Amino acid sequence: MVATVALLLAVPSAQAKGSSHFFGLNWAALRDRDWSGKDARMLGKSGAKTVRWSMFWARIERSPGQFDWTVPDRVVGDLASKGIKVLPILSGTPSWLAKSPSKPPLNSKKERNAWQGYLREAVKRYGPNGAYWSGPYQADHPGKSARPITVWQIWNEPNLVSHFKPHPSPGRYVHLLKISHDAIGKADPKAKAMFAGMPGYSHQIDAWDFMRRAYHKRGAAHAFDIAALHPYAHNVPQMLRSVKRVRKVMRKAGDGHKPLWITEVGWGSAPRKSTPYRLTKGKKGQAKILKDSFHALKHKRRDWHVKRVLWFNFRDPRGGGVEQCSFCSSSGLLEHDFSSKPSWSAFRSFTH
Repeated sequence: MVATVALLLAVPSAQAKGSSHFFGLNWAALRDRDWSGKDARMLGKSGAKTVRWSMFWARIERSPGQFDWTVPDRVVGDLASKGIKVLPILSGTPSWLAKSPSKPPLNSKKERNAWQGYLREAVKRYGPNGAYWSGPYQADHPGKSARPITVWQIWNEPNLVSHFKPHPSPGRYVHLLKISHDAIGKADPKAKAMFAGMPGYSHQIDAWDFMRRAYHKRGAAHAFDIAALHPYAHNVPQMLRSVKRVRKVMRKAGDGHKPLWITEVGWGSAPRKSTPYRLTKGKKGQAKILKDSFHALKHKRRDWHVKRVLWFNFRDPRGGGVEQCSFCSSSGLLEHDFSSKPSWSAFRSFTH
């Protein structure tokens, strides 16, 4: 009887631990220099164990072969010291290769080689046995455990023309995915390449249509290990329909076994109807829909093989939206000055 009671007591604890790793956050700001030690401390208090952040190529390799890891060292290291692993978004073609950072590096052998070189350097620095962990990290965070990066997300929202120029193309994205998977795998054979997160609904190509067309390209299924989705929606039922549609496409392609990460989902705290697309809910409404969406995704996590859900965003950006997104200026759990919203407590109820 004692053993039975102990087992029953252990189950809720195990479930709580699983939930604490299931939910994470995005840290997105208009400028990398907005990162501060207080961000790291508050992210540590959030209970999130995964934080997604843009490891923007154009800011790291400003001239060919000259890598400046100052900002990534600070972000990755500060978070690791709090027990948090970074999910990096790898994107942003530098100006010495393209007129726009949203133009993928595919048009020439020079562009492709430069991109693969950047990926290899990133993995060699922050992956398992990476140079950063044995040197700068120990100097800056003595005695703290390393949190090597093992999952790398390739680009962001390629089904939007604003993020994939000159226009969204499943074929070109699969090409990028294949050369990325190859470069990452050579630097760390155990690393996982993640498909780009995409908004479910798009004025150009909806996520499920983009993925369906991507699967028609030879080798697509072997070019990524984890799928991703940004199921932004008016409400929770519409969000769930987005996830279901993507899962249906994956199963039909014989890829139903692969894990799916929700790498962005969120709503703004600005007043309802103050922005287009019904993605702002007011402060109390933001907290409520966070709880409702998290409960719904947690309920479906096994059926749909969902491994992570990352809220967008941790903190409101300085002086406005992120890339002129209608709701991003208020999607944080915290105001820009770190004042908490009701959604902060709502999020922490799932991670503590």
